[in-house]
Amino acid sequence: MKKKSLFLLFLSSILFFSCSSGPGKTKTIVEAKDTVPTKENFAKGQLIENVLNLNDASQSYAMYLPSNYSSDKIYPVIYAFDAHGAGKLPVSMYKDLAEKYGYILIGSNNSKNGTPWDESQIIANNLFSDSQLRLSINTSRIYLLGFSGGARVANGLCITNGGIAGVICCGAASPAANSKDPRSNYTFLGICGNADFNYIEMRKYDMIELAGRPVKHAFIEFDGKHEWPKVEVMNDAFLWSELGAMRKDPKLKNDAFVKENILVFSDQIKKLQGNKKTFEVYNLVRRTINFFDGLTDLKEYYDIYNPLKANPEIDKKLKLESKNWKQEEDLKSFYSDAFQSKNLDWWRQDINSMNKKIKTGSTDDALMYKRTLDYLSLVAYMQTTGSLQKQNLPAAKMFCHIYMIIDPTNSEGHYLDATILAIEGKDKECIAALDESVKNGFKDISRLQMDNTFVKIKTTPEFDLLLKKVNEASLNPATKN
Repeated sequence: MKKKSLFLLFLSSILFFSCSSGPGKTKTIVEAKDTVPTKENFAKGQLIENVLNLNDASQSYAMYLPSNYSSDKIYPVIYAFDAHGAGKLPVSMYKDLAEKYGYILIGSNNSKNGTPWDESQIIANNLFSDSQLRLSINTSRIYLLGFSGGARVANGLCITNGGIAGVICCGAASPAANSKDPRSNYTFLGICGNADFNYIEMRKYDMIELAGRPVKHAFIEFDGKHEWPKVEVMNDAFLWSELGAMRKDPKLKNDAFVKENILVFSDQIKKLQGNKKTFEVYNLVRRTINFFDGLTDLKEYYDIYNPLKANPEIDKKLKLESKNWKQEEDLKSFYSDAFQSKNLDWWRQDINSMNKKIKTGSTDDALMYKRTLDYLSLVAYMQTTGSLQKQNLPAAKMFCHIYMIIDPTNSEGHYLDATILAIEGKDKECIAALDESVKNGFKDISRLQMDNTFVKIKTTPEFDLLLKKVNEASLNPATKN
């Protein structure tokens, strides 16, 4: 038991740093006044991948300005934090929403998993100050958006920074910052896939952590794993920010806009009612009230919500959900320990059994096992890379094989397998593993070109062919990510 406890303590710590930064006390500061008109003529209506910071050329950001952008006006801004410092990713994904709602969208190219909290704040300060000096930003409408570790950074910045209006956390919620006195005058929106390994964390944060605080909050669940939400899901995040601004400043209220959008929610509620999805109706009506509170008459929604709160079926479902949380956490703990004690044959049999349960079990059980597999994929990745860093090749091989058993279509598992094979001098097998990585969605051509692990095979025709395949995949958005 002692060995297991120590391992779980170690695992929880590395998982935290894999999706967040360390704690700190320094507060990030956002200017409390609107910025001066822009002095630069940035392109409008198109993605700008790399804007260098004027005071520190090692820092940069991706950016999108709406096509109607003018320095004569001020615009709300969303700063996005990706877990891997890929600022271009969220900006390219959501630029059409920025255009639709009239937002400036900026993605940090420097904030990433594993960055210490104090350094994360410096990066954020530089990002805020540089962009607000050069762009016409409404500093009363600054929003932060993050995914995974980027969400933890965004939430940490928000709870310690009085100049931020709201935060949108995707795939994680617990803030990177430790604050004894977190502020409450902001909005929080959580978004998470129902098969995301952090799903329980997100539900608890919305239902428990924020329940006793006067923070306007809501939660959106979508069908998916640990990933940036699709555009149609993120649309509600932009809507949430717009409605929050109207609630805060009555001069911004647009009754036609409110009416148009609440009708969308109403249609969804009626559809769920028609399909007798009682618990889904409960969650959606609750979200509708949170979204439109104070902006329109919500009597018809309370007439649905209040009886549901006293509905035994809802109470039973909420209690079952809480019970399932405990079951899932115990399951993850069991499998975490298995990394240190079980052989490959056991893993093959057990993962095969889990996949059968996903196909044949109840919806709740299937989602629990999907989240467990998603979690184990991350743990296997971390165990493999950690062993490689320690130059423990036998352990790396073992964990990498487990990784590919758990998540056989993950390109990273095959890439790590190729790395191990290259270290062993098995060039032919290494090429085959890299080819499998490409088949399963590997697209990072610069990483492959710069990886010195593959120096022996870089002059071969087979490697040139791999580079060609990766380049073609990177140019084809329809290929697997």
